[in-house]
Amino acid sequence: MDKTDQNVTDGSALELNRTERTVETVLRVASMALSIANLVIMIKNSISNDFGSLSYSTLGAFKYLVTANGVCATYSLLSVIFLIAIPCPISKLRLWTLFLLDQVVTYAVLAAGAVSAETLYLAYKGNLNITWSSACDYYGIFCHKALVSVILTFLVSVLYMSLSFISSYRLFSRFEAKQ
Repeated sequence: MDKTDQNVTDGSALELNRTERTVETVLRVASMALSIANLVIMIKNSISNDFGSLSYSTLGAFKYLVTANGVCATYSLLSVIFLIAIPCPISKLRLWTLFLLDQVVTYAVLAAGAVSAETLYLAYKGNLNITWSSACDYYGIFCHKALVSVILTFLVSVLYMSLSFISSYRLFSRFEAKQ
């Protein structure tokens, strides 16, 4: 391979690295924005009527949803700052750290979405076997806001699944196993 072929190869690898970094940054910023929107929706989600009052803090699933989205938003912000402000060479430790933290955040947000979706399902449908009626008949606007929040949580989960794929690809394609 002559010098011009090597420059073309190095240039395309550099361009791929820039594209990869741009996509990763966009995904992290988007997940941060959705997590913050989710936090605002759920924290402001409360209702009082003749049947009583209800807020996110009265249901453990929604408290976990708020906590998981807060952790996700914070981690997304810190990881974007880390990626943009500290453009250090890619090391194995840095890639492993991002990969593991991306996995933890992905599963935490996915679990929060799942448990909140189950709670919301029970609020909408009730459970006739134990004569538990639908709560959303009485707290409709609360349930609608919670539904939006759960949908946003699953969107954040999809974004973080994509980030997990990117971080795993980056880690496992650049470093081969020792033989």
